[in-house]
Amino acid sequence: MADATTAVIAASGVVGVTTASLVPGVDANAVIGAFAGALFFIVWKANLSGWARLGYFVASWILGYYFAAEVVGQSWAKTSGVVAFSGALFTVVVCVSLLEWVEGGKLPGWLGYVIGVVRAAFGASGGRNG
Repeated sequence: MADATTAVIAASGVVGVTTASLVPGVDANAVIGAFAGALFFIVWKANLSGWARLGYFVASWILGYYFAAEVVGQSWAKTSGVVAFSGALFTVVVCVSLLEWVEGGKLPGWLGYVIGVVRAAFGASGGRNG
């Protein structure tokens, strides 16, 4: 059973989705997709406090919406719903892993992979001459 914080966030999200769909110029597909991605993350990540859940939910929802707007604007996708869902999940997971690393945790595996690819592309010396 979901805790009270998740229920409150879900209810406020439904109100937000409804309100946003009434505003002209707002992409309702992107709003709903980003909402679903943000909600999926906070339900899946069980060890967060109520305030952390709320913060991650809002940040993920906003970033997912803007991610979808950018992807559709670049003509990489035709519709924004799934892109916003993916963007909301992707951005919050990246941000959380970077925050944990900065606070003294272990280097995220995906970041180590990216660093390895960049080093391989620019040579094993890391871009230094010599």
